[in-house]
Amino acid sequence: MNDSPRQRFLSFVREPATSPPIISPFLPHPDVIREALAYLHLPTTDDSIKNEIRLARELGYQPMFMTDCSGLIFNWRTDESRSSEDVAFRVIATPAGEWTWRAPRKETPWSDEAGCPVQTVQDHAMLVSVCEQVGDREEEIRDYFRSWHRNVGEEGVIVIGHPHPSWLGYQINPTNIFYQWNDFPEVFLRSMDALYEASLFVMSIALSEGIDFMSDSSYGLEMTSPELFAIMDLPYIRKFAEWTHRHGGLFWYHNCGFTSRLIREGVFNTLGADVIETIAPPPEGDNDLAQSRSHIDRHICTKGNFNLQLLRDGTPGEVAEQVRGMVTAVRGYSHIFSTADAVLPGTRPENFVAFVRAAREAAEA
Repeated sequence: MNDSPRQRFLSFVREPATSPPIISPFLPHPDVIREALAYLHLPTTDDSIKNEIRLARELGYQPMFMTDCSGLIFNWRTDESRSSEDVAFRVIATPAGEWTWRAPRKETPWSDEAGCPVQTVQDHAMLVSVCEQVGDREEEIRDYFRSWHRNVGEEGVIVIGHPHPSWLGYQINPTNIFYQWNDFPEVFLRSMDALYEASLFVMSIALSEGIDFMSDSSYGLEMTSPELFAIMDLPYIRKFAEWTHRHGGLFWYHNCGFTSRLIREGVFNTLGADVIETIAPPPEGDNDLAQSRSHIDRHICTKGNFNLQLLRDGTPGEVAEQVRGMVTAVRGYSHIFSTADAVLPGTRPENFVAFVRAAREAAEA
């Protein structure tokens, strides 16, 4: 049990100097996993978790899985009687009345086109009301995390989904974040505080049910500014990290954008994170891995960096060459070999296999 994929991953985060290297691609698309299994002439099932566990065993990597968080707070229900073929009418009942949201069925979730539910000051009041009643759903939330823990077991680590207080748990359009922050900051802050408290309730259940990492995420500097990051994101990230450590857990921070300035100026060293990903390179981010890693405290484990477009569209030889460069760039540091964000659909299975095999060979050399 102590040498299970999960325990190897956790041991590396806690004691990297005495632990073997970890390879853990970030959330490979289920189609990529199925195609990689077929490429290796291995059977597949309809269960994406079982498929990745089988592939990870075959290739010798340590998978990570991510659960929901905001969806456990905002339990929208589609009322088909008030919906159409193209538009879904969604509802949450609250003590303050019915909160409703009309959105296109086929738009990308959490986008300006999707028409997220927080549009007005009254919507903020409804959001707060929903957050305050999350305790009514304790057993449902507990069963959800129990199911995840039961299905993954010791085959990998589980990270809770990012609460995103500054994004209001995905309940506001990306553009409207900044408009509403400037138009009524006190209202916006109250919503962020309510989501933070509701997220802690969910996290407390997740920890008690064996979820390995609590987490948060935020925009890179391609979408925000250092000043806004400092007042909108940083206080909540630190509070999540402090709460997690106070309760004996590990904290995971995700940022797949432009982060080199925040790293260079030492901001990431103050997050309180045990794991920081993805130290993304161009074009996803703006990091030179060796330079950025040298500015991150040695006791912090980093993760990620491999270019997603090269992984999808390159050749196995090009992938292996870039992997060797990634391993060399972080030699002497605690770094989990992974990707610049979720592995893209359409990634060639031979490239995915080449990534894992090359990382294993180079890291163990």
